[in-house]
Amino acid sequence: MKILLIYAMLIILGLSMVISVDWLTGTPFSQSFNFLTKIFITTTFQELVVIIIFLVLPVIQVAVKAGKKKKKHSH
Repeated sequence: MKILLIYAMLIILGLSMVISVDWLTGTPFSQSFNFLTKIFITTTFQELVVIIIFLVLPVIQVAVKAGKKKKKHSH
């Protein structure tokens, strides 16, 4: 569970850095969030699949570890 918290904190820190740099350069706040939609509009299907896999990978790792712990305790 700590791994998911670390990933969430890294995502929040990354987004806050991008938004703060935009804010410091004078970009309006609404436009600084607009970059996310532009990123996903220009991605191909294959790139989108890779992005989704990397976003889901930490959740899968935590689920596998939890399954192994539960299996170990049941024996």
